[in-house]
Amino acid sequence: MRISYDVSYHFHIGYYENECDYESIALKRETEDIWDVYFDFEQYGLKSAAYESSATFKEFGTRIFSIHVRDLEYALGAERFEKWLVNQKVI
Repeated sequence: MRISYDVSYHFHIGYYENECDYESIALKRETEDIWDVYFDFEQYGLKSAAYESSATFKEFGTRIFSIHVRDLEYALGAERFEKWLVNQKVI
């Protein structure tokens, strides 16, 4: 199944603490209240072996997780992204 995104609904989610500068992109699905978060592993020199089966967009990276909410607030996205970075031992 191909996922379509509403390109008017996207934003950058970042982690900029402790001398780090990591950023992901959240995209809103067109027909669902789901935001998919993409991370460009290559840009940061990281391996994405665990995510090889996930959706990948050349311009955004690989989908690392989804957030099930109609209107995504930056604080929630940033919190989930930070947790992902910690779980992946990036930070």
